Amino acid sequence: MVVTLILVLGCIVISYLIHRKNMKLLCSVSSPDRGTRAERRLVIKMLKKGVHPKAIFHDLYLRKKNGEFSQIDIVVATPQGLLAIEVKDYGGWLFGNEKQRYWTQILNYGKEKYRFYNPIMQNAGHIKALREQSEQLANLPIFNVVLFAGDCTLKDVSYRADNTFVGYSCNIEYVLNRIREFQSAEYTDKREVARLLRKAVSNGNNPEIVSSHFASVQRKSIGQPRSWN
Repeated sequence: MVVTLILVLGCIVISYLIHRKNMKLLCSVSSPDRGTRAERRLVIKMLKKGVHPKAIFHDLYLRKKNGEFSQIDIVVATPQGLLAIEVKDYGGWLFGNEKQRYWTQILNYGKEKYRFYNPIMQNAGHIKALREQSEQLANLPIFNVVLFAGDCTLKDVSYRADNTFVGYSCNIEYVLNRIREFQSAEYTDKREVARLLRKAVSNGNNPEIVSSHFASVQRKSIGQPRSWN
């Protein structure tokens, strides 16, 4: 009984210390209340893989030409260009390719089937908004990265574009290594890029911007296939 109690207490202490360490890592980039749990876990994972905190920008809101805002989950600045990362937390089997407007999610052993907007296309819209922020960003290489967390299987998902990556959040190191194989990007002003990305992050602290974006997303989703993210 005593031994069991000691083991339980030991596990609790270890779990607390790990959580505390992870929160310290997260707070070097973002805050515990920003974004989704899947996004925060990915930020922590990238930090543990050696990505510098100043290279990661989490939960960005970019003003588009029409006055609305586009929200990007994560942007990572690398020597090869920017990674625009869309994080999805889905379950079940997923099917789709880069040209299909909607992908399919199958749950409950095929008894339930849902469609959701192509995340590659969704993220391409985010990248378009990112390019609108400055002339430098308009010409900088930006990689379209879609990562799935949760208990899902990419059963039949295909894409061919060289600057596009689709996979699981747990394989972020593989994606980072693949992108390192590309040639270095020509940044004309790295400070400008950092400033614009920091401004986009700070927009997420403005309740009016966040609520306006949420309302815009809700309006556009009326009549669209069911989606969880």
